[in-house]
Amino acid sequence: GGGDRPLINDNLRPVIESGDFSDFPFVKKPYCDLDASGGEDINDKKCLVIFHENGDDDEQEEVVDVVKAVAEERNDGDDVSYYWCTNPKGMGERVRAAMKMMEVGDDPLVVLLDVPDQGGFYVSEESDFSKESVLKFLGAPGERKQM
Repeated sequence: GGGDRPLINDNLRPVIESGDFSDFPFVKKPYCDLDASGGEDINDKKCLVIFHENGDDDEQEEVVDVVKAVAEERNDGDDVSYYWCTNPKGMGERVRAAMKMMEVGDDPLVVLLDVPDQGGFYVSEESDFSKESVLKFLGAPGERKQM
């Protein structure tokens, strides 16, 4: 009997909006586009966000690849969510406004948001952008800033 099955994913909005149903049954991934997430868990846990609004297609694709690789390597359960942001409007613009970092540069901006800690966040000072530099930043994020 019974039809009781555990809930696999309580937020299918990103799947529906993307129109890509190839990953059925849509097991929740630890990473996605910040806009697609709707900021679902920014207020609840630490979130790595890599912004690169001015990047060309290849650079933005590299950001997406790095976010995915970092999330898969860290594999820290539900402690951290991982996002990329390549859209100058939407959620990214709101997060930048909260951090008072509206200037969009030519290089990726790597940020660790810790909103549950009274709006804390950390910004990577690393000029080299790679999976390794992002992992290093997550291990030692440096000086806490305040939203």
